[in-house]
Amino acid sequence: MRLRGPQRGWEKITLGVSLLFAVVVFVALSLSGQPFRGAAGGVLVIVAGIWEWRRKVKDQIRAEQLESEAEESQRKRRG
Repeated sequence: MRLRGPQRGWEKITLGVSLLFAVVVFVALSLSGQPFRGAAGGVLVIVAGIWEWRRKVKDQIRAEQLESEAEESQRKRRG
């Protein structure tokens, strides 16, 4: 099932911001002499961003399924 509406774009943007933040964390900590902490922080931010993105996509798909089921039920009641 395809997602519709402008929300799909926002989900991609927020994932991109999370990935950008992870790179910034890695670079900042690497420059300060802590590359392992930078890598760990970057991976943590990436995992959290992907997790949140997947949750948003699943929520959107579920909402669209419920909406289509409600529309189908309404059509059956009408005739």
